[in-house]
Amino acid sequence: MQKLNENIYVHTTADGLNVGCVVDRDGAVSIDLPLNVDEALQWRAQIQQLAPRPLRAIIFTAADRVNSDALKALAPNLGAFGLPAIIHDAGFNQLYAALEASQPRMLEPLSPVQLRERAVLPDMTYSESATFTLGLENPVRIDISSAAGYSPGSSIVMVRDTGVVFTGSLVAGAEPPGLLNANIDAWLPLLANLRRNRKIKVIVPASGPAGGSALAARTQAYLKAAQSGVRKLVRTRKPRESLAALAADLVDLYEVAAGQRGAAMQRVLAGLEQVYDAAIARTIEPLAQS
Repeated sequence: MQKLNENIYVHTTADGLNVGCVVDRDGAVSIDLPLNVDEALQWRAQIQQLAPRPLRAIIFTAADRVNSDALKALAPNLGAFGLPAIIHDAGFNQLYAALEASQPRMLEPLSPVQLRERAVLPDMTYSESATFTLGLENPVRIDISSAAGYSPGSSIVMVRDTGVVFTGSLVAGAEPPGLLNANIDAWLPLLANLRRNRKIKVIVPASGPAGGSALAARTQAYLKAAQSGVRKLVRTRKPRESLAALAADLVDLYEVAAGQRGAAMQRVLAGLEQVYDAAIARTIEPLAQS
């Protein structure tokens, strides 16, 4: 566990993802959870060693950071009067849609109540921004805001007056950012705002070491290269197969280990294909209307 501030810590899980916690004499807040059940329980034990009081809330930066089994093991009694688990409302909608899609085929579909009994999901949502206050005597305020670039339900979490912000996958650390379901046009201004915000001193990405504004700058450069590269291929009517060369160039912007390069290439290529298909659709649409 790495100490970032007097009361802020970050830990990297076995699968390379970062989780954070904010501690105070009145308790603690976890920012994301390990996806593995055993690791989630170990993470709670680590937090309890730091904070004399119980865990007060869990804040998720994106839907893909939620594992129902881990959440259930850590917090069987969710709720405003128990342990709030907070996520953007679009992130909750993604999780609930996946839960609906996974229900068994039957003559009468399960009701929403029955569905919720099958899986533990975050129970508190917000739309634009929210603030969780930890402690009473000297309160620590944790600001949560929508950051719908990486995915529709993603969030950034800033511990007020500390300069520390947890960006989730909005900022890429150790590996190229994923582009599946991403909105690059919404993503780029968010990164620009992070770079301009002089109050931010430490950025904690979803994976990789914490750092400064250079992390946001590299992610921004990557997205611009991906966007301009795809647009050039579409403009010059190059086939979809041409994306492989662009994917290789983009992977080279990060220090990807040789043994992980193939997986990184596949992930980058899948995202580029989605961006390419959307760009092609936009060029066809005006022709269909004329």
